[in-house]
Amino acid sequence: MTVAIAVSPERTSTPSVKRVTNRDILPGVLARVLRGLVREPGRMRRGLLKDIWIDLKRYSAPQLENVPLARIRGIDTISVEGAVAQPERLVLCALAKLLECERIFEFGTFRGETTWLLAHNLPGARVFTLDLGSADFASHARFELTDPEYFVDWERGTRFRGTPEAQRITQLIGDSATFDVDPYRGNIDLVYVDASHSYSYVRSDTEAALAMLTRFGTIVWDDYTYYSGIYAYLNELAPALDAPIYHILGTRLAVFSRWPIVVDA
Repeated sequence: MTVAIAVSPERTSTPSVKRVTNRDILPGVLARVLRGLVREPGRMRRGLLKDIWIDLKRYSAPQLENVPLARIRGIDTISVEGAVAQPERLVLCALAKLLECERIFEFGTFRGETTWLLAHNLPGARVFTLDLGSADFASHARFELTDPEYFVDWERGTRFRGTPEAQRITQLIGDSATFDVDPYRGNIDLVYVDASHSYSYVRSDTEAALAMLTRFGTIVWDDYTYYSGIYAYLNELAPALDAPIYHILGTRLAVFSRWPIVVDA
């Protein structure tokens, strides 16, 4: 078989120099945005305006400092294994490895993807995960529940059930607002708060998390930039803590740690 290979003609002159700045591309960008608003207004509102709103919240937060992931002390030395579809989970696991966590507590199991990933990446750690016992429990919850779609199909813990990591995972059942934290008081290295995202539940779960922490313990909240309840409560809480709460740029995560986790800029 003969394969034809196209050969580019030899250059006979020096290519001209062209400099492009933001001013040059601005008219085209604005024109395409306006066309999108006319042709697909719903998609543009869901996408562009949502992103703008998230950024407005992020940079107007009075009490939280926005930090790039690179400013987390030692994060460049950590490798984790997991799917890239949810980068927050990978960052969470990297933080847990960096902090050498031995006991982890998770508020909000759902399918157990994060639970399994933590146990998988930290083979010496014990993971405790708390969720309601069934969809029927939702009608008796103490505070407001968010995300009703999570109560349609009950698949709590299916990701880790039957895996080798399940031996180091303890599934706890109950309403986090009334859960007894005394057995875990002062004994948890990392608490991950990702249950109901309402203001009252985030406040209750955070108060429980603070009671659980070890001397150098850490709390990580998911969805800080997405839910108004989390955003409002963390900005209210931050001034009362003995260390800052940081929002990790490029993620939905907010972090409080009693270990000096962020390198000074």
